[in-house]
Amino acid sequence: MITQKNTLIKLETKSQLAKLIATENITIQHNQVKTASFDTVNRVLTLPIFKVQSGDVYDMLIAHECSHALHTPAEGWKQISDDDSLRQYVNVLEDTRIDILIQKKYPGVVRNYLNGFDIMEKSNFFGLNGKNIDTDLMLIDKINVRSKSSNRLPFKFSKEDEKWLELVDGLKTFDDVVKLSKDMLNWQKKRLESLKKLPDFDDHPFNDSYGDGDTTDIDSEDSQDSDNADDDGNTINEENGEDKPHNDGEDESRVFTPDEFGAGGEGGLDPNKLKVITNESMEKAKEELLNTSTKYNYFKLPEPNLKQVIVSSKKWIEIWKKNEYSKSDYSTNYTTESRKEYINWLDNKYKEFKKDNKKTVMYLVKEFEMKKSATAYKRSSTSKTGVIDTLKLKDYKFSEDIFKRLTITPDAKNHGMMMLLDWSGSMCDNIKQTIEQLMNLVWFCDKVNIPYEVYLFTSEMDGKENKYKYLDDGDKIINGEIKTWNYKHGDGFFGNLNLVNVASHKMKKQELDQSLTYLYHMGLYYNERYTYRNDDNDQHKGDRYLVPDEFWLGTTPLNEALVVMNKLIPMFKRKYNIEKMTFITLTDGGSNSNYGAPRIENDGKNLSVVDGSSGGTPVITINKKQYKAPENAMRGSLTEMLLTALQEQHGVNTIGFYVVKHLRRMYELELMVGDYKDWNDKQTKIAKIKSQFVKEKCADVFNGGYNKYFLLNGKDMKVENTDLSGVSEGMKAGKIKQLFSKSMKGRIVSRALLNKFIKEVA
Repeated sequence: MITQKNTLIKLETKSQLAKLIATENITIQHNQVKTASFDTVNRVLTLPIFKVQSGDVYDMLIAHECSHALHTPAEGWKQISDDDSLRQYVNVLEDTRIDILIQKKYPGVVRNYLNGFDIMEKSNFFGLNGKNIDTDLMLIDKINVRSKSSNRLPFKFSKEDEKWLELVDGLKTFDDVVKLSKDMLNWQKKRLESLKKLPDFDDHPFNDSYGDGDTTDIDSEDSQDSDNADDDGNTINEENGEDKPHNDGEDESRVFTPDEFGAGGEGGLDPNKLKVITNESMEKAKEELLNTSTKYNYFKLPEPNLKQVIVSSKKWIEIWKKNEYSKSDYSTNYTTESRKEYINWLDNKYKEFKKDNKKTVMYLVKEFEMKKSATAYKRSSTSKTGVIDTLKLKDYKFSEDIFKRLTITPDAKNHGMMMLLDWSGSMCDNIKQTIEQLMNLVWFCDKVNIPYEVYLFTSEMDGKENKYKYLDDGDKIINGEIKTWNYKHGDGFFGNLNLVNVASHKMKKQELDQSLTYLYHMGLYYNERYTYRNDDNDQHKGDRYLVPDEFWLGTTPLNEALVVMNKLIPMFKRKYNIEKMTFITLTDGGSNSNYGAPRIENDGKNLSVVDGSSGGTPVITINKKQYKAPENAMRGSLTEMLLTALQEQHGVNTIGFYVVKHLRRMYELELMVGDYKDWNDKQTKIAKIKSQFVKEKCADVFNGGYNKYFLLNGKDMKVENTDLSGVSEGMKAGKIKQLFSKSMKGRIVSRALLNKFIKEVA
């Protein structure tokens, strides 16, 4: 946001204005640039950010650059030589041409041009203070200011100048501009060659304005003059309060001619190196207003190579099958019989867990169906059938409503789910509880026939078929390599990952149970390994097989996984005609890359990585829509942007689960309170989270990018039913009431999370 007094300039609003004026969905970028520019090939309009800016000036710049987008050919500038003088002349005449065109097409911007010039002229943007606009400026500068001022300054043109002006006003194409620029530049050079022969040329204003000296500096005195400007753009004479005109010569109507100087003089002005001083002055003045503290890092999402990234459920099971009877280096008492004993023990353990959680799943199913029915009932409508209701015939004299009515209930929406399981080292303390929560969700989807896919995201797949191809020397991407991403110019650079399909509605029942058994095995394995105790109060039997190297816990490529989801989710929705899509992450919320991404650039031969992660607020462009990190964003801003994009681009409901055993890390809680007024308000909200976590075994907290984010108590997540087994014959009524109240309390508390979850899903 750019502030001018009480006026707020919203960059997002200005981006929409630019798209409307350009009559196409161009990409708008605001960044640390000296002047607005338009990439006519990639259709990207880049606008500078100013410390103090008027809406009129900003709109004028937008209209100007959009006119370039519409009328300046992409290859136009390539036909101009390296002659800097010619480029400046072409720049002025082309600006004049396209400004006329855009004001004719959109009359609403005429007022922006008028007000914008007045603001810039008061601040001496064109370096006109102290100059006689008739005698001190060459024709090209007069044309420039004449155009910028909408022909409102009182120039006095000679008859020869008038002929040039007619040609300028008659410009139709860019080729016309180039041709006229060459003719005018050659004419000006010849005229100066004649002037330089005059004996008093050193005193000519041209020599002062266009010589080697720096005459266009905007110093503090100019700023003071601009502060004393009146509404008409004239500076105020501090001594007598009278208007001080631009020209301070003795005779403002005086025009120098060659005859006034005689012949034979030499000056410091080089006719072969001409410049447009009003344009140079404007660029220097604009630099003083540039915001050098705000910077953005714009990038697009790369296209994932799905064949490289996705590990199928078939491949997942195949790897485990090979591992079941393999002897590891850590085995001390391995035999085929001892391994079979463990496999049988694990199978029974999994079945026991599945049976114990059946009531949890059925409760989810019941609540889901109830919520769906209630929602459908709210959407129901009653219509006349066209069949007369005989019971209403008696009312025909005073009512036209004598027809039977039919209540129409709309069909339920098609639901779908995709889930991501974090397979990183930071999950080790709660991996078992998280897997158990995931399996309940899978069984729930199976029971209600919801299409679903479950992937664990990992950085550790290093088999031959999935071997990562890193950048050569760290900065070049070699074309033709098998890689995770198919990079293009302007893409963000992300790390490598794999998504392993561990559960799916497409799997047969036996395959699903086999897959979840392996997943359950990993939960038990890592729980025992990292917590140094067995939560199940009994050790496993037989020789336990270890986790394959491919599925070890690694880093956290969460953001990379979300980029892939931006591709997978729309494919999934189209394939199964999903109307209500739920996307669930089971993670601790952190990611390898939290704040941005280096950018990919193409030099015409190879793709190179340009560091941008530490040089500005990240802005992701997806389908011409931009997603910017929140102001003062810290950890997780890129994750929040990617989740928000999933919501808006694909109509996804995002839900996060984070299983914890202790709320001991205060800095994490501070990130989950959302907005707060002051320190006391923040502490109150933290206390509320802790209280809810203890009482309900879960807490509904803030996490940017999620519609709902749940902290789950990993110590106790079982669903309890009413238990009156303690009631005995002859027990007093008060005691029975006490047992009943206690049982009901446990039943209600254990269902708090389930109710919240189903409310979001159904």
